[in-house]
Amino acid sequence: MRRPAANCVRLRALVTTDPTVAPEAPRVPSSGARLGLAAAAGLAALAILETAQALVAPSRAPTPADWAALAGEVHRGFRAGDLIVAAPAWADPVMRQYLGDVLTIPAAARMDDARYGRVWEVGEHGAHAAEARGTATLTRHFGALTLRLLERPAASVTYDFLERWTDARVTRWTPATQRLEACPWQGDRFVCPSGGGAHRELVEVDTRIRRAVMVPPVAGSILAVEFPAALLGREMVLAAGLHDVWARKLGRGTVNVEVWLDGQPVRSVTIGNRSGWLPVHIDTTARDGQTASVRVQISAPDPTLRYLAFAAEARR
Repeated sequence: MRRPAANCVRLRALVTTDPTVAPEAPRVPSSGARLGLAAAAGLAALAILETAQALVAPSRAPTPADWAALAGEVHRGFRAGDLIVAAPAWADPVMRQYLGDVLTIPAAARMDDARYGRVWEVGEHGAHAAEARGTATLTRHFGALTLRLLERPAASVTYDFLERWTDARVTRWTPATQRLEACPWQGDRFVCPSGGGAHRELVEVDTRIRRAVMVPPVAGSILAVEFPAALLGREMVLAAGLHDVWARKLGRGTVNVEVWLDGQPVRSVTIGNRSGWLPVHIDTTARDGQTASVRVQISAPDPTLRYLAFAAEARR
């Protein structure tokens, strides 16, 4: 078989001793080849790093003895009304194995941390929790764990809407028919004859468990939860979000939440899949010490799989 002429020339250029024949220049890898080599090197480095972490991580993790010693310190100093938090958040399940007896359901499913004047923080490898604000009055190290006690002024709650939720009046207003419907108490919840209502339960919002009033919106209507005689402080805080991670994956609509004070709208927010547990702060300094009617109105253009939950406090 005859070799192509180009191949013959290339072969002669490689073996000839004739100085008049120029050798073929070496090929330079293309940019694509260089990128491929860089990607392969990166993957190899990542594999080495992951392997090293897998080998080292067990030796850096807190031991059961670390947790037991820390739990003993907490039990000796813990007071009723204290809050305990873990950092990073994924350490919370392990912390509960050792300190679940001091982490009550109301504290674990709290609206926020404003009412807590003493916060115990359990941190792994120097991590800190958002709730751990204030002056550190105690710091102890237990292997890979650090225990801190933070103290700060606590908010005084003048009216807890969640605890007083049975004092509410629930109604359903349908603009198209101009019909206002009372939703009476039935068993453990308020139920509207035409559909809809309100009840209190533990909900999951933004991957956290919360105690809240659940008010799923109803198509073409406005649901209102009204507290006729709330004792105001200097601030009113409402937090709202959408319950159920699977409903958030499948649902697409938003929910409108309005706060009314003595018949006047004061704040309105739109809650969607990415809102999380959204806090709304309302300044009531001018009404501190007074009672007022507080109404929370819930509506949605598309209420499919929209499980709106909220909690609220008046504070000073």
